[in-house]
Amino acid sequence: MANQSTNQRITTDQQQLGEVYAKALLGVGEKAGTSETLIGELQQVNDAVGDLPTLGDALMSPQVSSDEKTALVEKAFEKMCSTTLMNFLRVVVQKGRFDCLPAVLVSAEKMHDQMLGKIQATLVTAEPVDDKTRDSIADKLSIKFGKQVELHPSVDPSIIGGVVVRVGDTVYDNSVSGQLEQVRAKALKRSADAIREKLNRFTNEN
Repeated sequence: MANQSTNQRITTDQQQLGEVYAKALLGVGEKAGTSETLIGELQQVNDAVGDLPTLGDALMSPQVSSDEKTALVEKAFEKMCSTTLMNFLRVVVQKGRFDCLPAVLVSAEKMHDQMLGKIQATLVTAEPVDDKTRDSIADKLSIKFGKQVELHPSVDPSIIGGVVVRVGDTVYDNSVSGQLEQVRAKALKRSADAIREKLNRFTNEN
């Protein structure tokens, strides 16, 4: 699953192109029954580029020729990728849009999940949860959304207690820190309303 930070770095232009490339890649994968394999390989390539920023810079640099980039891609990934994904990477490089790779991965995962009737969700807790608790929450979310929910646990001590569930762009916050923030926001609103009321009275009286 593509991580959140990857999603945040994707521009609108990259997202649009990523959807186009992902659709083409999955079209080939669906015919051959290799969609999940291709997505897994794409994830490995994306992770490798993230771990090797020098390689990523070279593959995205306008000063490096397409042929040189193709040679770099072949040298770096040919042993870990299938022929299908290697051909795909060559096309992306030749088009000069290797910067869209994270967007392709995100779009491919979403499209594949939609085809399978699945939803990806993140469960954030202050401490690690056991498998039984995680599965129970996943089952309740599956009932709520009417689709199979694949839950990815994450630990964040700053939420203090409770849980935060992220499904796509929607956040369900039942954490202690979230509740405290709601209390603080309500208190600030009451204070602002009181000040506004006093100002209104003052202006009306004068």
